[in-house]
Amino acid sequence: MGEQKNLFLAIGLSVAIIVIFQILFPQQTAMTPPAKNEVEQLQPATSIDDIQTTSKEIIKTKEEVIAVDDRVIISTPSLKGSINLKGAILDDLILLNYKETLDENSKNISLFLPDGTSNPYYVEIGWKTLNNKASLIALPTLDTDWKATSSSLEPGAPVSLLWTNDQNITFKIHFSVDENYLFTVSQEIENNSSSIIEVFPYRLIKRINMPDTINFFILHEGLISLLNDELLEKKYSALLDDCSSTNNIKSLFCDQKATGGWLGFTDKYWMTALIPDQNESISVNYRHGNNGRDNFRVGYVGQIFKIKPNTTNTYNGKIFAGAKVLKILKLYQKEHNINRFDDSIDWGWFSFLTKPIFIAINWFYGLVGNFGIAIISFTILMRLILFPLAHTSFKSMAKMKKLQPEMQRLKETYPDDRKKMQQELMVLYKKEGANPVAGCLPMIVQIPIFFSLYKVLFVTIEMYHAPFYGWIHDLSAPDPLGLITLFGIVPWNFPGFLSIVNIGILPIFMGFTMWLQQKLNPAPADPTQAKIFAFLPFVFTFILAGFAAGLVLYWSVNNILSIAQQWFIQKKILAKKDA
Repeated sequence: MGEQKNLFLAIGLSVAIIVIFQILFPQQTAMTPPAKNEVEQLQPATSIDDIQTTSKEIIKTKEEVIAVDDRVIISTPSLKGSINLKGAILDDLILLNYKETLDENSKNISLFLPDGTSNPYYVEIGWKTLNNKASLIALPTLDTDWKATSSSLEPGAPVSLLWTNDQNITFKIHFSVDENYLFTVSQEIENNSSSIIEVFPYRLIKRINMPDTINFFILHEGLISLLNDELLEKKYSALLDDCSSTNNIKSLFCDQKATGGWLGFTDKYWMTALIPDQNESISVNYRHGNNGRDNFRVGYVGQIFKIKPNTTNTYNGKIFAGAKVLKILKLYQKEHNINRFDDSIDWGWFSFLTKPIFIAINWFYGLVGNFGIAIISFTILMRLILFPLAHTSFKSMAKMKKLQPEMQRLKETYPDDRKKMQQELMVLYKKEGANPVAGCLPMIVQIPIFFSLYKVLFVTIEMYHAPFYGWIHDLSAPDPLGLITLFGIVPWNFPGFLSIVNIGILPIFMGFTMWLQQKLNPAPADPTQAKIFAFLPFVFTFILAGFAAGLVLYWSVNNILSIAQQWFIQKKILAKKDA
């Protein structure tokens, strides 16, 4: 068996591995639905279906909308924005540490947008009552004008919103925020009336219009939740098809009962999540509606409050709104006992590999201060870990290369007796200690690592706009200097279809190292196969040209280390032969 067969075997086994992992470790974990009768018993008072909704038809700029209403300014090291005092809506939030592009004049990422803009995205906080008692108590609505105890919300400087109805019942919402992305929100009712009141607290994330998504199969964007220790990931289309508030609810996942957990909407790098008290029983609803524009809603309703006269009840919870930074997510997970909060990052099928790979690269980054150098350090580490396996493989390939003259002699000796030739080859392999299959083992191990590294580079915010050196300003994006622009000498906006031939410097270097490594391997005996394999470095150069520069860097360094190891082993074996 020649080296080319080893490669085909490796590819075949790798495909099998991927298929198996798709079956055993699907990206989307199926959620155990509640019992059917449980869903049927959900009363209107325990769902978000009858909560007031708005969708202003007049489309204005964010600045125009914000200027209309009184607001509490949000100011932290990580966030800038405001809370609308009309309705007590958190609808204006900018991420200060992240920009839309690498341009220094680029705008910061806007996470939330108020109603009245083109794509509203915001959080509502409020109360509701039993439908048959709705007329007995005046509740705050989206049109309620709240009063604030302060004009700004800052870390260590909380703010409270207050509103009192005609029945002398005071509603309060207390906001506090940390230096990152976590809001602590308490809903308080002070009953100064003469009657017992019954209300449900609710919290709701609303996203109007179908958001722009990358729509790439390795990435989840849309609904995400962790309830009853089960991760649920559903695309926006699933909410539209199965959770329509105007049609019959088609899927059980649209209504859930849970204790604690978290739920929200996730983008590639950003997320908004509602986090109830982890000991609180809640009724969770996922909905799609359309009142001129698509609106997607994720929310929950707490347990009923029965508040006696001259008493106060408080309902606590948190809201996450920001970047999915693993260190921050794990901090919240530990400090606030939020179950599996780090799973909001889409680690994918190979999470048992992607998590450790990211942790290792991030650890190296802490030492060297550059993610490119960290990737190189990680590559060296992997080569050291896989050294025994690679050494055995390269040693076997070196022996196979040494045996090529003898293998060619056997082929010429038994041109018409393939069975005899194979028998003699086995005898030759056994005599010389060569194993033709050993060459494929490192490749099989490397492929899952390669896929996992690609996943890490693609989904982790830490790699977002992470620079290397020289012309590589973003390791999560392809090499920016390609053939079409003469490697940056003649910049021009070329048609999109030409991007396939816009091969960068780093992919070309990777292709060269692959070609050089191939020269150290035994050549296929069949001339046709030899030509095919000689063409593979060019094929992979084109394929990897559109991949993240960090991934191409990993492959290039891995090739260089393989070349050095192969050269050393072959020199050693050939020296023994000459001796």
